Amino acid sequence: MFSFLKKTGQIITKNLKRNKNVNRLEKDDILLMKKMRKNSFLSLRQFFSINKVLSGSEKLIFFLAVIIFVVSFVWGANVLLNKYGVVVANIGGDYIEGTLGAPQLINPLFASLNDVDQDLVNLIYTGLMRYDKDRNLITDLASSYEVSEDKKEYTFKLRQGVFWQDGEKFKADDVMFTFDTIQDSLVGSPLKVSFDNVKLEKIDDNTIKFTLNDAFPSFLSTLTVGILPQHIWSSVSPDKMKLAGRNLQPVGTGPFKFSKLIKNSNGTINKVTLERFSDFYRQPAYLKTFSFIFYNDYDGPDGVITALREQKVEGISFVPFEYREKVTRKHIDLHTLKLPQYTALFYNMDRKVLEEQEVRLALSEAMDRDRIVSDVLDNEAQLINGPILEGFPGFDANLAGPTFSVEDANKLLDKHFERISAEDYRNLLIDAQLKILEEQAKKEMPTSTDDNITSSTDSNVASTSSDINLDELRKQAENLVDNSLDEVQSFYRYADKNDKTKIVELNLVTSANPEYNKVAQLIAGYLQDVGIRVNVRLVDANDFVRQVLKTHDYDILLYGVIVGNDPDQYPFWNSNQIVYPGLNFSHYIKRGVDDLLDKIRSTKDENELSAGYSELQKTILADVPANFLYVPTYSYALTDTIKGFDVERIAHPSDRLVNITDWYIKTKKVWKFKK
Repeated sequence: MFSFLKKTGQIITKNLKRNKNVNRLEKDDILLMKKMRKNSFLSLRQFFSINKVLSGSEKLIFFLAVIIFVVSFVWGANVLLNKYGVVVANIGGDYIEGTLGAPQLINPLFASLNDVDQDLVNLIYTGLMRYDKDRNLITDLASSYEVSEDKKEYTFKLRQGVFWQDGEKFKADDVMFTFDTIQDSLVGSPLKVSFDNVKLEKIDDNTIKFTLNDAFPSFLSTLTVGILPQHIWSSVSPDKMKLAGRNLQPVGTGPFKFSKLIKNSNGTINKVTLERFSDFYRQPAYLKTFSFIFYNDYDGPDGVITALREQKVEGISFVPFEYREKVTRKHIDLHTLKLPQYTALFYNMDRKVLEEQEVRLALSEAMDRDRIVSDVLDNEAQLINGPILEGFPGFDANLAGPTFSVEDANKLLDKHFERISAEDYRNLLIDAQLKILEEQAKKEMPTSTDDNITSSTDSNVASTSSDINLDELRKQAENLVDNSLDEVQSFYRYADKNDKTKIVELNLVTSANPEYNKVAQLIAGYLQDVGIRVNVRLVDANDFVRQVLKTHDYDILLYGVIVGNDPDQYPFWNSNQIVYPGLNFSHYIKRGVDDLLDKIRSTKDENELSAGYSELQKTILADVPANFLYVPTYSYALTDTIKGFDVERIAHPSDRLVNITDWYIKTKKVWKFKK
């Protein structure tokens, strides 16, 4: 190729010399070409003069050679790129996720009470510490830390060059303000219990120190809470913090910043969009935007699953077991994640009917937990016998839970509640209902206003009774009673020996989702076999905190508890945690357990820690404040257009977003040569 170009240059020079009518410019070109004859390549002047000096056949040969050269160059470059090039993530792309629920308080101080809030907080805010995708606890807004020998002082150096999403500089005062606010009882943060009796001190503009009254081995894990900007929140009074509009217009230091919020005509939030924060102090995200669209149902034409199928969303935050088959399809990846969570029945020990340990034990023995897991979850869940999960201190795989035995359950209940047959109870209710109907009929009968008609009281009663159709009223009473009873239940139990109209009746409350609904109905059926009538009440997830967790308005609560990374059982079983936002759902009060929980919190030795949790678990199982059912799996759906998701273990559903800065949709190729 090079020799051909050289020869072409020589031909052009000879042709120019033969031309007698060249102008002065052409003579200059000839002189220039003569000087360049020793070069292997055409000059720019030579190239643009080709059309004037080459013949038709020479032009054809030349341009054919050029085309061959260009094609060869492109082909060769492509071969090299395929061999030495790699596809990498590129900035761009919009991701939309569908989820049930709606945001309420996008604020790290309150977000733990709402899964949607927690998702948004994890994208917008960051804390002093964080967990990586492998669940290792590492520094975040802190650049380093030191722990005193007695494990009571934690000194943190803050990361430099960090900015809030509104451009203000992150400072030590922001950290001080956040934890002071958490500790303020007027604020009402559920995180307050973790920071009671913790003293904060600002050493300098770059250093913060926490001092604990007692050693708390898991203290570092509590510092993953997002930090609030003092310059935005300091003007809001503590008692008004939950009501502030800024809870729906958050400003943080995280990889995504708030962009917009869309509401419908009823004021319900339909969508929240976040955009990439390019000044994020760690690796900024690749995704341009991250949006959440909120739905009321999984199934149906307006459900989130339909939205995924119609490509209105690229992911679903959580896929219940019963909907997996509907979600599974081409281009949809279903990720099953390990989540330290368990589902249990919490007995409200504040209710008189559940005060006795034998009664609670009998209820637990009446339930076939194996069948619950097989029938509802197709065996895709792990049975548990206590609150300590696998991988946590004190876990005992050989620990025995309640044995399923209707016979044993009935024996225990017979000691506390006398039986009544279904037929006798039915007749008792019919008689009571008949009296009510008779009274109503008497009130509705017309009375005489004729002053000339006089009669005795006895004759009036007799006349009234004769005008009432008792047979018809009895039929009405029977229909009302039969509609209120379940014909499957063969007997009931008197709740009060002195009042034969009152039976043992329990209200079972749970979240209105298909899985819990099925479990609740199975449990109601099991308790029928031991003479207990159960009323199942399903509460919408958006109202669950307000209607159930705050009020404890239930006899039995079917609920899923997320343990998280911290093995600390204090929030669930200490008597101080009965009142909301505490998580002692059973109203379990035992001084020995409170002392044991305090001792565990201050234990430094791993062996002592395991022994303490083991003792705690055995005590709880003996007292039966709850019936522990199973550990479910957590399924997360993503379209295959989303790359970079690399999470297997999570402590909370929002942790699926822990490596969000690695997610990408757009790609590019770059050179990568081997050294």
